[in-house]
Amino acid sequence: MNKVFNTFAVRTDIVVIGRDPEMADYNNRDGSIFGYAAYVEASNDYGDTREFFVCSAVREDEATAEADELAHRLTVRFESLGKLPVGFAAWHQGRAVYGSEAWAEYGNDDELAYERRELADEFAY
Repeated sequence: MNKVFNTFAVRTDIVVIGRDPEMADYNNRDGSIFGYAAYVEASNDYGDTREFFVCSAVREDEATAEADELAHRLTVRFESLGKLPVGFAAWHQGRAVYGSEAWAEYGNDDELAYERRELADEFAY
């Protein structure tokens, strides 16, 4: 099984990009302003992933435009030179690709732990 990170794609998450106390209400106690964080996610054939934060923006298309350009450049670099990005060892480990061999080995356990942390955060108020 090939464990070389050979695919680069864009992933987004909804994140807090600011706060405005005047927008606070029952469901948003601190007045969070939400936007999108864009990442370049590298994966291998086994299903392991690593991710690199690129930018955040109010609109998803704004965030993904910059990340998409970087993912394309990294793909071209890998295909033409066979080299990973500079500083790749510092990229954060991501979650295993659903249904992959990595998912079967450890991804499901990681996913359940992640869901428990999210549930605890949801009721932290």
